[in-house]
Amino acid sequence: MDLLRQLGPLAIASRLRRLTEWLYKDGFRIYQELSLDFEPRWFPLFYLLKESNEISVTRAAQALGLTHPAINQIAGEMSRRGFLQSTSDKKDKRKRLLRLTQKGRKSLFSLEPVWRDFESAADDFLSEAGGDFLTTVGRLEDALKEKGMYERITQRIKKRQLRKVEIINYQPRFKKYFRSLNFEWLKEYFEVEVEDEILLSNPYEKIIKPGGFVLFARLDGKIVGTTALIRHDKYTYELTKMAVKRSAQGQQVGRKLALSVIEKAKNSGARQLVLLTNPRLTAAYNLYRSLGFLELSGDQPWATPYRRGGIPMSLDLKNKPKTLKRRYYV
Repeated sequence: MDLLRQLGPLAIASRLRRLTEWLYKDGFRIYQELSLDFEPRWFPLFYLLKESNEISVTRAAQALGLTHPAINQIAGEMSRRGFLQSTSDKKDKRKRLLRLTQKGRKSLFSLEPVWRDFESAADDFLSEAGGDFLTTVGRLEDALKEKGMYERITQRIKKRQLRKVEIINYQPRFKKYFRSLNFEWLKEYFEVEVEDEILLSNPYEKIIKPGGFVLFARLDGKIVGTTALIRHDKYTYELTKMAVKRSAQGQQVGRKLALSVIEKAKNSGARQLVLLTNPRLTAAYNLYRSLGFLELSGDQPWATPYRRGGIPMSLDLKNKPKTLKRRYYV
């Protein structure tokens, strides 16, 4: 039984690594039996220096698609064995230049015939495997350069997390969470001011009754987030008092709340959704930008009763920019 084969795509990295280890192991054995002082993993950099004569670490990394630390590690091994020398660029002392030593150049007379044997043997086993394997590998490399596995996996994790978050409309029994969750972040970054206390203690009277909404996020049966939508006029609403419990941050709770608020605003006929965030709240600012909110210009009539100030942002919901006639704040 070959478990890695049975696992299919889930084990693709493990299978590729296993294949590489098989090839490296046999290559190392060949060099040993021929008494050649050479490591298979040196080959790309060694060959590049053979063709380039001299090259910087940065350009070597770009040419081989490797990281600077990887190039430095291989170069260090080759240098300790006497095959490579590293010098500082006369024009830029920060730049390291790599070149083969005289010993490295001489070793090519013994290595190049063996490399041709490697190439011929590789052609044989690739033909036996069938299909154009190298072309497929090239396509895989291009696909990963366009979008790496980290990004692909992260996107799926975020979608799964987003689906787990349940959005609930205001209920009197959840009122305490509107206050406590907002108090948590206000006390961490700023202080609770009079205007905060008024809104957080009276959500129904100050927000819902005038035509707004208060939403809550539930995750694994617990209320972990909240936000509000204040109606200022027929076409303008304000996203305010977004709060996510620290233990639930990074699980797409804030994004699900913001998306729900945007949907509520659209369904209520809003053309513009505004908010005021703070430079210290980096995660919140990045979230709003990712959802399409833009900073308002300095001549927009914004004011805030809070000492902490903030950055005014706006999201156009109808593709019809509307000049603000009132001073809004969160």
